[in-house]
Amino acid sequence: MKTSILKLICAAFSIAFLFSSCLGETNTQLEMPMDYAFITSVGSTGIPVAAVTGQGNPMYITSPQIATLIPNQCYILGYKISNTSNTSGYYVAEDLGAKAVKLNQTTGYPTAPSVENDYVPTGLSVLYYDYGLLIENYQSFFGDRWIFGAKASLRDKDDPYMEFYYDPNNQKEEVNGQVEEIGENKIIIDVRFKRTSYGDGAETSTNVVSVGDLSYIKSYFKNNSNFDFKGQKSILVPIKFRYSKLNGTEEKIETIGNWSTDPSQFQYIFHYAQE
Repeated sequence: MKTSILKLICAAFSIAFLFSSCLGETNTQLEMPMDYAFITSVGSTGIPVAAVTGQGNPMYITSPQIATLIPNQCYILGYKISNTSNTSGYYVAEDLGAKAVKLNQTTGYPTAPSVENDYVPTGLSVLYYDYGLLIENYQSFFGDRWIFGAKASLRDKDDPYMEFYYDPNNQKEEVNGQVEEIGENKIIIDVRFKRTSYGDGAETSTNVVSVGDLSYIKSYFKNNSNFDFKGQKSILVPIKFRYSKLNGTEEKIETIGNWSTDPSQFQYIFHYAQE
């Protein structure tokens, strides 16, 4: 993805989105100039839809443009919903004219990282995941796709992305100067920063947006790792993402996330429910 597009995406998500009123009321309207979207399908006929964040009002939508997009991939797209009822599990949306932008996506694997970084970011954040839908009878709304953002020095036309690894043999962290196992029902995922092609010219500060398909890691952890329902119908497993961060000219290992399972606290989590 070109640097200019990445800058446009990140800038777009810093502006206010336009809400006229809540869906379901008279003369309703929801307009999203740009939103994260995961392409999937609903219903027995497999209607192609996009799972969108709705900036706090997650929903499934469909439109002529959405019908042409690649299933199981994430995009940035714009849409508008007006006076529409949701009777089939999705809303019919109006395209805003801009072409949907496909985000770089990689599948996370339960193995030790086998690659080094191609670039080192100055920070990492999670831009979107399914936290708001992790309630009773949980089903993945966004296909266990997580959208990450990072800032790094890159050249024009570099094509950056991220890779994600769960190493069962390195579930350890330093506590009070001692390296300890993190224990059950916790997970550390390592992030590596890669690029498929190298540009030219001088490096400039660039926003990187990348998607991690963490469904395989999530399934593996439940079936092969240090996991226990503890007699409960559902369990929250907090996540820390471990990565190398550039601080000035020095690199150091950092993590984002915490081990809290308090619903009132912000955290990154996997939700597991008994079938």
